[in-house]
Amino acid sequence: MSNSPRTILLLDADAGRRTETAAQLLPHEVSVLVAGDLSTAQQLVRHHRPSAVLFDASFLAQTDLREKLFIHGLNVDVPFIVLADEREPLATTSVPYGVISRPLTDAGIRSLLTIQGLPVMGEIPPVVQPQSPQPSLLYALPHEYRTPLTDIIGSASYLHGHAAESGPEEIREISAEILSAARRLLRTTDNFLMYAQIETLAESPMHIDRMRLCTTREPASIIYDAVVQRALAHQRQMDVSLALDIEGIPVGIMEQHLDKITGELIDNALYFSRPGTPITVNVTPGPNEIVFSIRDHGVGMNENELHQIGAYRQFRRKSQEQQGVGLGLIIAKRLVELHGGTFTISSALGLGTSISFTLPRAV
Repeated sequence: MSNSPRTILLLDADAGRRTETAAQLLPHEVSVLVAGDLSTAQQLVRHHRPSAVLFDASFLAQTDLREKLFIHGLNVDVPFIVLADEREPLATTSVPYGVISRPLTDAGIRSLLTIQGLPVMGEIPPVVQPQSPQPSLLYALPHEYRTPLTDIIGSASYLHGHAAESGPEEIREISAEILSAARRLLRTTDNFLMYAQIETLAESPMHIDRMRLCTTREPASIIYDAVVQRALAHQRQMDVSLALDIEGIPVGIMEQHLDKITGELIDNALYFSRPGTPITVNVTPGPNEIVFSIRDHGVGMNENELHQIGAYRQFRRKSQEQQGVGLGLIIAKRLVELHGGTFTISSALGLGTSISFTLPRAV
């Protein structure tokens, strides 16, 4: 479980102050987790992973406050901010990140959001256009690894500190989180390695020609297995419908590449749509090619995101927080193009996404 953007843990023993402060924060599109004591805060951290901790100055007397939240899964880079009365004297050595004055003002809230690196309401974040896909990819790499690693460290630290009192069910739950994060890390690693391999192949016409000689004799079975496996993993078998009208028609692509393309695209469709909404996969033969289409009714993409598909981007990273999604889409597109096919996306924000691609029939 990763940090939830704009989720603030508010720790204050005074119920009236907690209510007042939370009411001031909510109009700024933040979620507020309220706790009156350390035990409640630890439970909230365990299940929600806030992106900042805002606590009353009285808790500065709790010298190991941060450590007691870290061992319950709070990421080590989460900022701690003291909320104190303007005239309240504070020892600077006791302040982890800074102080925001009470009563909370708009300026104080802007400071709180800025500390988290979040945009402030009403402010338009600057758009930086990349010079090429490579700098963006290199910038994204540490972020892609960091999120699952911090999840693994947080959960493992909790087990390490609570092994004696943790019951079997809690151990199973935490170990499942560690396993899930490790699998995300493995998928991210595999995708980056494949991306590098694809870019190397793209620079060699000889390798491209050889690759286009590859054939998958039974593409229907490859597509069926890839779709069913992903649907089972997401527990959404009933949401996916398949129509494969290509029995016995070979396609000009390596089997592992066809599996990768199908798997990445169906994974995205499942992840970016709600359970219970339909996803359709249709594959039909054309005169010289095979036409694939995948349609979901999920969150969709806006026009700017569609224009950025030519360079590596992690679409909706803050709202969705799934590692490797943007890169998986790029990998699918590049593999199709390297095999001599076409790749198109149509999408509308809030209405879903339709992806259509073609691959040549094998001779």
